[in-house]
Amino acid sequence: MEILELGNKEKEKIILLHGFQCPYQVWEDYIKYYEKDYHIIVPILQGHSVKNKEDFISYKDSVKQIEDYYISRYGYDVYAIFGMSMGGIIAANIWQSNRLNIKTIIFDGSPLVSYPKIMKSYFVNFYLSVTHKSQQRDKKTVEQAVNSIIPEGKLEEFLQVLDNMSDTTIINYLNEWGNYKLPKDIDKTKTKIYFYHGTKLNEMLAKKTARYLKKYYPNSKIICFKGKAHCEVSLMKPKMMIKELEKILQK
Repeated sequence: MEILELGNKEKEKIILLHGFQCPYQVWEDYIKYYEKDYHIIVPILQGHSVKNKEDFISYKDSVKQIEDYYISRYGYDVYAIFGMSMGGIIAANIWQSNRLNIKTIIFDGSPLVSYPKIMKSYFVNFYLSVTHKSQQRDKKTVEQAVNSIIPEGKLEEFLQVLDNMSDTTIINYLNEWGNYKLPKDIDKTKTKIYFYHGTKLNEMLAKKTARYLKKYYPNSKIICFKGKAHCEVSLMKPKMMIKELEKILQK
Protein backbone atom coordinates (compact mmCIF):
# COMPACT_ATOMS: atom_id res chain seq x y z
CA MET A 1 0.00 0.00 0.00
CA GLU A 2 1.33 3.40 -0.97
CA ILE A 3 0.83 6.12 1.66
CA LEU A 4 1.20 9.79 0.81
CA GLU A 5 2.19 12.47 3.30
CA LEU A 6 1.51 16.15 2.78
CA GLY A 7 1.55 19.33 4.82
CA ASN A 8 3.46 20.22 7.95
CA LYS A 9 4.86 17.22 9.84
CA GLU A 10 5.03 19.26 13.03
CA LYS A 11 1.26 19.78 13.07
CA GLU A 12 -1.65 17.58 14.18
CA LYS A 13 -2.22 14.49 12.02
CA ILE A 14 -5.28 13.88 9.84
CA ILE A 15 -5.79 10.60 7.96
CA LEU A 16 -7.99 10.74 4.83
CA LEU A 17 -9.43 7.45 3.53
CA HIS A 18 -10.98 7.50 0.06
CA GLY A 19 -13.91 5.35 -1.04
CA PHE A 20 -14.12 2.20 -3.12
CA GLN A 21 -12.96 2.76 -6.73
CA CYS A 22 -12.18 6.41 -5.97
CA PRO A 23 -8.78 7.82 -6.91
CA TYR A 24 -6.91 9.44 -4.03
CA GLN A 25 -7.09 12.70 -6.00
CA VAL A 26 -10.63 13.25 -4.70
CA TRP A 27 -8.81 14.67 -1.66
CA GLU A 28 -6.94 17.38 -3.60
CA ASP A 29 -9.19 20.28 -2.50
CA TYR A 30 -9.01 19.09 1.10
CA ILE A 31 -5.23 18.77 0.97
CA LYS A 32 -4.84 22.24 -0.54
CA TYR A 33 -7.01 23.73 2.21
CA TYR A 34 -5.53 21.90 5.19
CA GLU A 35 -1.86 21.34 4.34
CA LYS A 36 -0.67 24.54 6.05
CA ASP A 37 -2.32 23.74 9.36
CA TYR A 38 -2.16 19.95 9.50
CA HIS A 39 -0.04 16.99 8.53
CA ILE A 40 -2.18 14.99 6.11
CA ILE A 41 -1.76 11.26 5.55
CA VAL A 42 -3.48 9.74 2.52
CA PRO A 43 -3.29 5.97 2.03
CA ILE A 44 -3.93 4.73 -1.49
CA LEU A 45 -5.99 1.74 -0.46
CA GLN A 46 -5.24 -1.77 -1.66
CA GLY A 47 -6.32 -2.37 -5.25
CA HIS A 48 -6.48 1.36 -6.05
CA SER A 49 -2.93 2.06 -7.19
CA VAL A 50 -2.35 3.06 -10.80
CA LYS A 51 1.35 2.25 -10.46
CA ASN A 52 1.23 -1.30 -9.13
CA LYS A 53 -1.30 -4.12 -9.32
CA GLU A 54 -2.14 -5.06 -5.75
CA ASP A 55 -5.21 -7.04 -4.81
CA PHE A 56 -7.28 -6.11 -1.79
CA ILE A 57 -7.00 -8.90 0.79
CA SER A 58 -9.00 -7.84 3.82
CA TYR A 59 -9.84 -4.90 6.03
CA LYS A 60 -7.65 -6.44 8.73
CA ASP A 61 -4.64 -6.50 6.42
CA SER A 62 -5.25 -2.93 5.20
CA VAL A 63 -5.69 -1.62 8.74
CA LYS A 64 -2.49 -3.28 9.93
CA GLN A 65 -0.52 -1.71 7.10
CA ILE A 66 -1.86 1.76 7.88
CA GLU A 67 -1.40 1.40 11.64
CA ASP A 68 2.11 -0.04 11.42
CA TYR A 69 3.16 2.75 9.07
CA TYR A 70 1.67 5.46 11.27
CA ILE A 71 2.84 4.15 14.64
CA SER A 72 6.42 3.61 13.44
CA ARG A 73 6.64 7.28 12.44
CA TYR A 74 4.28 9.27 14.65
CA GLY A 75 3.26 7.20 17.65
CA TYR A 76 -0.30 6.54 18.72
CA ASP A 77 -2.16 9.86 18.72
CA VAL A 78 -4.26 10.90 15.72
CA TYR A 79 -6.15 14.19 15.62
CA ALA A 80 -8.77 13.04 13.12
CA ILE A 81 -9.65 10.33 10.62
CA PHE A 82 -12.09 11.05 7.80
CA GLY A 83 -13.40 8.08 5.84
CA MET A 84 -15.50 8.51 2.74
CA SER A 85 -17.91 5.64 1.94
CA MET A 86 -15.90 2.39 1.94
CA GLY A 87 -12.97 4.30 3.40
CA GLY A 88 -15.15 4.75 6.46
CA ILE A 89 -15.20 0.98 6.98
CA ILE A 90 -11.39 1.06 7.06
CA ALA A 91 -11.64 3.96 9.54
CA ALA A 92 -14.10 1.98 11.68
CA ASN A 93 -11.76 -1.00 11.72
CA ILE A 94 -8.89 1.24 12.83
CA TRP A 95 -11.13 2.65 15.57
CA GLN A 96 -12.19 -0.76 16.84
CA SER A 97 -8.66 -2.20 16.80
CA ASN A 98 -7.82 0.34 19.53
CA ARG A 99 -4.14 0.66 18.63
CA LEU A 100 -4.45 4.38 17.88
CA ASN A 101 -5.80 7.12 20.10
CA ILE A 102 -8.24 8.88 17.76
CA LYS A 103 -9.59 12.23 18.91
CA THR A 104 -12.22 12.54 16.17
CA ILE A 105 -13.57 10.08 13.61
CA ILE A 106 -15.68 11.31 10.70
CA PHE A 107 -17.70 9.17 8.31
CA ASP A 108 -19.49 10.17 5.12
CA GLY A 109 -22.07 7.70 3.84
CA SER A 110 -20.12 4.74 5.21
CA PRO A 111 -22.12 1.48 5.36
CA LEU A 112 -21.17 0.24 8.82
CA VAL A 113 -23.91 -2.38 9.06
CA SER A 114 -24.12 -5.72 7.27
CA TYR A 115 -26.70 -6.42 4.59
CA PRO A 116 -28.55 -9.52 3.28
CA LYS A 117 -26.68 -12.13 1.25
CA ILE A 118 -28.87 -11.50 -1.80
CA MET A 119 -27.69 -7.89 -1.88
CA LYS A 120 -24.08 -9.01 -1.78
CA SER A 121 -24.55 -11.05 -4.95
CA TYR A 122 -26.26 -8.11 -6.64
CA PHE A 123 -23.50 -5.66 -5.72
CA VAL A 124 -20.74 -8.01 -6.88
CA ASN A 125 -22.37 -8.54 -10.26
CA PHE A 126 -23.18 -4.85 -10.64
CA TYR A 127 -19.68 -3.59 -9.86
CA LEU A 128 -18.00 -6.23 -12.01
CA SER A 129 -20.22 -5.29 -14.94
CA VAL A 130 -19.77 -1.52 -14.54
CA THR A 131 -16.01 -1.88 -14.07
CA HIS A 132 -15.61 -4.01 -17.18
CA LYS A 133 -17.69 -1.57 -19.23
CA SER A 134 -15.63 1.35 -17.92
CA GLN A 135 -12.41 -0.47 -18.79
CA GLN A 136 -13.79 -0.86 -22.31
CA ARG A 137 -14.75 2.86 -22.29
CA ASP A 138 -18.41 2.16 -22.88
CA LYS A 139 -19.69 5.65 -23.63
CA LYS A 140 -22.96 5.43 -21.70
CA THR A 141 -21.30 3.95 -18.60
CA VAL A 142 -18.59 6.61 -18.53
CA GLU A 143 -21.09 9.42 -19.06
CA GLN A 144 -23.25 8.12 -16.21
CA ALA A 145 -20.25 8.12 -13.89
CA VAL A 146 -19.53 11.83 -14.36
CA ASN A 147 -21.01 13.96 -11.58
CA SER A 148 -22.85 10.98 -10.11
CA ILE A 149 -19.99 8.99 -8.65
CA ILE A 150 -16.96 11.05 -9.68
CA PRO A 151 -16.41 14.74 -10.49
CA GLU A 152 -15.74 15.42 -14.17
CA GLY A 153 -12.31 16.81 -13.31
CA LYS A 154 -11.30 13.49 -11.71
CA LEU A 155 -12.66 11.22 -14.45
CA GLU A 156 -9.26 10.40 -15.97
CA GLU A 157 -7.85 9.35 -12.59
CA PHE A 158 -11.02 7.37 -11.84
CA LEU A 159 -10.71 5.41 -15.11
CA GLN A 160 -7.03 4.75 -14.42
CA VAL A 161 -7.95 3.20 -11.05
CA LEU A 162 -10.57 0.99 -12.70
CA ASP A 163 -8.17 -0.01 -15.49
CA ASN A 164 -5.78 -1.37 -12.89
CA MET A 165 -8.38 -2.97 -10.59
CA SER A 166 -8.77 -6.74 -10.64
CA ASP A 167 -11.95 -8.76 -10.30
CA THR A 168 -10.41 -10.31 -7.18
CA THR A 169 -10.17 -6.89 -5.55
CA ILE A 170 -13.79 -6.05 -6.39
CA ILE A 171 -15.11 -9.37 -5.09
CA ASN A 172 -13.03 -9.24 -1.90
CA TYR A 173 -14.03 -5.66 -1.08
CA LEU A 174 -17.73 -6.34 -1.57
CA ASN A 175 -17.68 -9.61 0.36
CA GLU A 176 -15.88 -7.94 3.28
CA TRP A 177 -18.27 -5.01 3.14
CA GLY A 178 -21.33 -7.27 3.14
CA ASN A 179 -20.09 -9.07 6.25
CA TYR A 180 -19.03 -6.01 8.24
CA LYS A 181 -20.95 -4.63 11.17
CA LEU A 182 -19.58 -2.03 13.55
CA PRO A 183 -19.36 -3.47 17.08
CA LYS A 184 -21.73 -2.00 19.64
CA ASP A 185 -19.14 -1.66 22.39
CA ILE A 186 -16.13 0.33 21.14
CA ASP A 187 -14.88 2.72 23.82
CA LYS A 188 -17.22 5.72 23.60
CA THR A 189 -15.27 8.01 25.90
CA LYS A 190 -12.15 9.03 24.01
CA THR A 191 -13.31 9.53 20.41
CA LYS A 192 -15.81 12.04 19.03
CA ILE A 193 -17.99 10.51 16.31
CA TYR A 194 -19.51 12.34 13.34
CA PHE A 195 -21.58 10.71 10.61
CA TYR A 196 -22.77 12.46 7.43
CA HIS A 197 -25.31 11.04 5.01
CA GLY A 198 -27.71 12.05 2.26
CA THR A 199 -31.34 11.12 1.77
CA LYS A 200 -31.52 9.74 -1.77
CA LEU A 201 -32.12 6.06 -2.50
CA ASN A 202 -28.43 5.12 -2.68
CA GLU A 203 -28.02 6.24 0.93
CA MET A 204 -30.27 3.47 2.27
CA LEU A 205 -27.42 1.69 4.10
CA ALA A 206 -25.96 4.98 5.31
CA LYS A 207 -29.29 5.96 6.85
CA LYS A 208 -29.48 2.53 8.51
CA THR A 209 -25.97 3.11 9.87
CA ALA A 210 -26.98 6.51 11.23
CA ARG A 211 -29.81 4.90 13.20
CA TYR A 212 -27.44 2.22 14.46
CA LEU A 213 -24.91 4.78 15.64
CA LYS A 214 -27.55 6.86 17.37
CA LYS A 215 -28.77 3.77 19.24
CA TYR A 216 -25.43 2.35 20.37
CA TYR A 217 -23.31 5.52 20.32
CA PRO A 218 -25.80 8.13 21.54
CA ASN A 219 -23.15 10.84 21.78
CA SER A 220 -22.41 10.59 18.06
CA LYS A 221 -23.35 13.56 15.91
CA ILE A 222 -25.45 12.73 12.85
CA ILE A 223 -25.58 15.32 10.05
CA CYS A 224 -28.07 14.84 7.21
CA PHE A 225 -27.68 16.43 3.77
CA LYS A 226 -31.29 16.51 2.59
CA GLY A 227 -31.78 15.75 -1.07
CA LYS A 228 -28.17 14.64 -1.55
CA ALA A 229 -26.91 11.32 -2.89
CA HIS A 230 -24.13 9.08 -1.60
CA CYS A 231 -21.08 11.21 -0.74
CA GLU A 232 -22.38 13.88 -3.10
CA VAL A 233 -21.20 16.79 -0.97
CA SER A 234 -17.74 15.33 -0.22
CA LEU A 235 -17.11 14.41 -3.86
CA MET A 236 -18.89 17.09 -5.87
CA LYS A 237 -18.89 20.04 -3.47
CA PRO A 238 -15.67 19.81 -1.47
CA LYS A 239 -15.77 23.48 -0.46
CA MET A 240 -19.16 22.91 1.17
CA MET A 241 -17.82 19.81 2.95
CA ILE A 242 -14.75 21.68 4.14
CA LYS A 243 -17.03 24.24 5.79
CA GLU A 244 -18.72 21.37 7.61
CA LEU A 245 -15.40 19.92 8.67
CA GLU A 246 -14.24 23.27 9.98
CA LYS A 247 -17.03 23.10 12.57
CA ILE A 248 -15.41 19.89 13.81
CA LEU A 249 -11.70 20.35 13.36
CA GLN A 250 -11.51 23.83 14.89
CA LYS A 251 -13.27 22.85 18.13
